[in-house]
Amino acid sequence: MAIVRRVDRGDNQYYYLVQTYRWEGAVQRKERYLGTSLPRDLERQRASLEREVWQATWFRAFQSIRDAYQLHLRTLPAEAIAKERRQFIIEFTYDTNRIEGSTLTYRETADLLEHGISPRSKPMRDIREAQLHAALMQNLLDHPEPVDLPHLLSWHRAIFQETKPEYAGRIRDFEVRIGRSRHIPPPPLEVRPMLIELMRWVNRRSHETHPVERAAEFHFRFENIHPFGDGNGRIGRIAMNVLLSEGGYPMLNIQYGKRSGYYHALERSSVSSNPLPFVLWFFRRYQREGKPG
Repeated sequence: MAIVRRVDRGDNQYYYLVQTYRWEGAVQRKERYLGTSLPRDLERQRASLEREVWQATWFRAFQSIRDAYQLHLRTLPAEAIAKERRQFIIEFTYDTNRIEGSTLTYRETADLLEHGISPRSKPMRDIREAQLHAALMQNLLDHPEPVDLPHLLSWHRAIFQETKPEYAGRIRDFEVRIGRSRHIPPPPLEVRPMLIELMRWVNRRSHETHPVERAAEFHFRFENIHPFGDGNGRIGRIAMNVLLSEGGYPMLNIQYGKRSGYYHALERSSVSSNPLPFVLWFFRRYQREGKPG
């Protein structure tokens, strides 16, 4: 966060807003003159300076990722693109379900989705949720849909209609808790209004924020509301990837083996009611892993 620096010259005082940050191994600094007294809109100035830093760092890096991805799509044969997408669906389906407690291994998930081989002695719930999740992702890649309330409900219904019919496609009307988290999701009466406001927010921000930032912040806000009785993480990660794809960016798979950082970032943002810790975690992860192919 930018700090205020006061410079005294004789009887006069001058105020500056200073943002120090590390980028590509070097400490850098951005400064803005505020005047001879602190402005009333200091917090707005802080946010504006921070966005200037993001424009010069994160957003420039993300644009390079997007450019490389779009070039990749233009130069790769259609069959090769389809193969890459199928591979992403397998990995994403395995990791997103495993994060939520699925017992299927990666090999079992791949055999199930590629060859229709059901693993022995594994719950039918885990098998069907993997199959239905993969089918939904394939459909969304073939026929993109917007992130809005009717589609969120339909995606939830598509995955859980067989295994959790009492929850499928329905906004919760009961209290929930998140395991090992200090965050308590909002009470039932607040869920629908908050979810509707989130949909308005994502539409308002479509032209105001960078697509990677919007995807990250949406995911945090959605998980913070926790609108479903179960399956919130899976639907939130699907919506996150739909928003990335909408903007022409490669999708991101949050791996089960690296989930601790994901959990920690969500918890920090939830406890502080501030999306920034999760957004910055997401930026770092996306810069490392949001690559073509």
